[in-house]
Amino acid sequence: MAFLDILNIPGLLGTDLHAFKRANVYDKLDLGLAGVVALIGVSVLILNGFSSPLTCVPAGCSSSGTSTNCALDWTYQSGLCKNEVLSLPDANFHYLLVVLALLLVGLLTVPIYWGSNASKELFDNFYYIWAKLKNGDEECKDVEWKRRMHFVLDQLKSGNSLTTRYALYHGVALVLDLVALVVVGLYTLNFTDLGLDPLGLATDGSCSNGAFTCNIPNRNLFKWFGVLTSLVLVGKAIVNLKCLLFSLGLPGLFGRNFLIYANQLNDNSGEGIYNIQTNPIMVLLQTLLVVLKLIFIAPIQWLVAFCKFYARKTDGPKEIIKRLSATNIRAEQKETKKVEKEAKALETEASGDDDAAVKKGDAKKEKPKEIEKPKEEEKKEEPVSTPLIARPAQNWSDLFFIIDILSYNIDPCDLILFMTKINPVPGLENKKVSVDISYLDTTTTTMVVSHTDAGVIEGLLDTELATEGGLQIVGWLEGPTGIMWSQKTQDNPKNLAFAVSLGSTYELVSAVYGRGRMLARLQNFTFQCPQDTKKQIKKYGNNVPLSAFISQSLFQKFSSEGVTA
Repeated sequence: MAFLDILNIPGLLGTDLHAFKRANVYDKLDLGLAGVVALIGVSVLILNGFSSPLTCVPAGCSSSGTSTNCALDWTYQSGLCKNEVLSLPDANFHYLLVVLALLLVGLLTVPIYWGSNASKELFDNFYYIWAKLKNGDEECKDVEWKRRMHFVLDQLKSGNSLTTRYALYHGVALVLDLVALVVVGLYTLNFTDLGLDPLGLATDGSCSNGAFTCNIPNRNLFKWFGVLTSLVLVGKAIVNLKCLLFSLGLPGLFGRNFLIYANQLNDNSGEGIYNIQTNPIMVLLQTLLVVLKLIFIAPIQWLVAFCKFYARKTDGPKEIIKRLSATNIRAEQKETKKVEKEAKALETEASGDDDAAVKKGDAKKEKPKEIEKPKEEEKKEEPVSTPLIARPAQNWSDLFFIIDILSYNIDPCDLILFMTKINPVPGLENKKVSVDISYLDTTTTTMVVSHTDAGVIEGLLDTELATEGGLQIVGWLEGPTGIMWSQKTQDNPKNLAFAVSLGSTYELVSAVYGRGRMLARLQNFTFQCPQDTKKQIKKYGNNVPLSAFISQSLFQKFSSEGVTA
């Protein structure tokens, strides 16, 4: 079981409780294709054996088999001719497949992404919040719990560890797949009769200066297994390329749909909650800069840090600069000028009377200027705003990486609703019966019920469900005759139509559905149809709005509960 945990097979197959979600269908496919390569390698090894068989006979036996030498046992001579006749692909193809299988499967044991405690810890932190909010635990209402939740979410928003590890893992896997594909392809070309041998590995099949002609029985077997392995490696390379493109964080492409959804979320002041870069060119440029920095600059920084550590040299303590208040600065300026004035006064007393008088007169003239000078300086002092660092793009944040990964295994509608619980965005529970838009068709006594719009979340859900009919409102009326099921209207599928009886009281029970699942339960609504509709028909026509015949008491009651037009 320890080996299975290292390979993370329980996580890949979805049997690990906390890694339910780490593996998407492409990760499972990548593991499956690596297993297929391993199966092919073992099969070829069993069919061929540890040493490729070789059959050699005298050269004349290939054209005519009447010679007595052709009937002799040439097994010993065949063994001697192996080193001369068998090419590198003929002798080692079965070993090559086994080695490639070990490399492809063994890559999972390297704790880059799978098997890394850092990756699993981030998923566990998200899973804890997800499980609590989805189950509606009472603990979620605690203020301190919400604070801890926001701390965890802030860590996921600012970090990009998962994206980096995921890209590194699939980048290494893609390089390994391409190298394996090239090697297997070259070996396979050597087994064909097309005469293609780019590396010059083929032999002429003769031994002892042409005295013996040799035949490799398993050469055709190697050819077809080589073709099959090449096709599997092509599929595996495409899968790893797709996963690598997933790590680029291109909104709406390669499975990153939630970056588009997050970009449309705004807080109560209209500001965007998340900073998503939607320009694909800028995303690619930023990704390229990060990769170049990782390849060329990061090693130098690591080397410098290592040298400083090894030489035991650290930066000295920096001078602590204390910022004095404006009041203290002005007081020091006034004190300095006061001392300067006293010094000038002593100089004037030591000089002659005439000079003292002149200087005193000059001092009197300059005195107001000196008094006004600090005021002018005070006016020139303007507050300088503290420069702030721009928020970095969150295309590669761990939060959206996890959510997009989960969208392969969990209904995206649940994830969209989850975002309303962690952000200040109104959810589907805010949908109410619109008493101004809902109306009674007096010609057929049909009540058409319409609901208010839930805002941006309803738009996101409609976008997600666009190919499946969008959101649906499901409900019924409970009245004197029992339950009355609804019908859809042609102009708006979200409206509910009921055949009602005048003078009866009904209670509407409804919910929001998507992909056949209930997403939110709406508040019940009670209304009473009027016995006589002549007055309303004169005022509104045949379609009488619901607000026109709701009794004043019921209208006030449900208005206080949040029913909006």
